[in-house]
Amino acid sequence: MVRGRVWPGLYIIAAAVLWSTIGVASVFSGNPILLSLFRSVSASIVALLIRRSLSKSSIITGLALGVLFAVYPMAAVMAGVGLAAFLLYTAPLWTTFVALALGEKPGAKDALGVSLVLIAIVLIGVQAITGIINLAGLIMGLLSGISYGTYIALARYYARGGSEVDVSWGAIPYTLIITVPTALLYMLTVHTLGLPIRPILWGVYVGIVATVIPYRLFAMGVSKIKASAASVIATAEPVLAALWGFLFFKQVPSILSLIAYVLIITATVIVSL
Repeated sequence: MVRGRVWPGLYIIAAAVLWSTIGVASVFSGNPILLSLFRSVSASIVALLIRRSLSKSSIITGLALGVLFAVYPMAAVMAGVGLAAFLLYTAPLWTTFVALALGEKPGAKDALGVSLVLIAIVLIGVQAITGIINLAGLIMGLLSGISYGTYIALARYYARGGSEVDVSWGAIPYTLIITVPTALLYMLTVHTLGLPIRPILWGVYVGIVATVIPYRLFAMGVSKIKASAASVIATAEPVLAALWGFLFFKQVPSILSLIAYVLIITATVIVSL
């Protein structure tokens, strides 16, 4: 810390701490699907006060975020808090694929990062096949990583045209396009139209404390340090999530999972740098 000033990286760390609690909130909510809905609702209310956008970029990136909002809490409940967070950080693999489809040519670091993430997925997949890890949870975790990676690639693509705010605050309200029908389908499937108070409260917590506030903190940090450095610092999120999983739910990763975690973090650092 410089005299009278806060090191910008502390904002990133604070954001990572808050993001890391999403999985814990998902488990405690008792209903990750309804939690996702009220996360979208509460975050959208704040976002609409900041930015209203009808642009194509907002809608498309909002759909990607909506899938992330819907599947990540389910991954945390089914696969475990720590594993879900690390599967989320397979995003560099999917970002590279989407960017390639959008006309970007991956570099050597991108190729290395993709290779490490693929090895990590294989290690985790082997455990899912043998029953050590919940297969449905693994699928939900990979979907969260795919949706997050897709969002990053699309946001970067549209931001080049000056749509930075449209693909951030402007995109959040469009997450409701995914989370609302998902919640309705769930309620119709289980034959209940009730809205339990616990997932509502936890959904508001995630929407405000673990979405809006860390988003602002991350923006404050990344405005003063390089985005690459911010990405590396943000990898504290899955590490902390794994810690919360152990402390709150006694979720202990296997040796293969730990190796996969190291590979994913290494890939993120390589791609970021």
